[in-house]
Amino acid sequence: MATARRAKPVDAGSRQRLIEATDWLAVQPRTAHLAVGYFGASTGAAAARVKQALVYYYFPTMDDLFVEVLRTGAEVSLNNMRASLSDDDPIRTLWLMNSDLRLTGLNTEFMALANHRKAIRAELKTYAERVRDIETAAVTVALRARGVDLERYPAMAISMLIAQTARSLCNESAVGVTLGHDQLRELVERQISLLIDTVPTAPSAAPQP
Repeated sequence: MATARRAKPVDAGSRQRLIEATDWLAVQPRTAHLAVGYFGASTGAAAARVKQALVYYYFPTMDDLFVEVLRTGAEVSLNNMRASLSDDDPIRTLWLMNSDLRLTGLNTEFMALANHRKAIRAELKTYAERVRDIETAAVTVALRARGVDLERYPAMAISMLIAQTARSLCNESAVGVTLGHDQLRELVERQISLLIDTVPTAPSAAPQP
């Protein structure tokens, strides 16, 4: 499990290179270093071009390294998400963001890793809940602006339906499964268009005496 020790301040550049190298290796095609457990100190050290001993100097366990990679990537992702979902069409943006395999690949690897590592599971849970809060808030604003009944169409349910469908397609595409994807994408995009094109009904004018 990840330890509570703070990373040592010496040569922060080497520490950062280890984090970036681990991040990069995790999403390389046909490797899946994190998920299948092949990633070790020597792998990270070689990719970062530092001595293997420095891995455990900065990160007492591999879980410490994985947690730091997840935290670093999470903050960047959350900031990008807040900026992207503040545009005029957050519902479609939500669909496009979660349909981008480049953005979901690292999360997929950490989901697999979380099945076996408690520290990663706890960190991923925190990140996932923050993501859901941001997505739900954006969808709430968009639906309310269009006069959609939020009791009948809960914003959290709508945001989850959009995001989870997109991520599922990404996960299948990553292993070469694409059967039915085009039809499902067309259906979702058609429903999104219907949803975002909804215009609040203007109140009827009061009858003239």
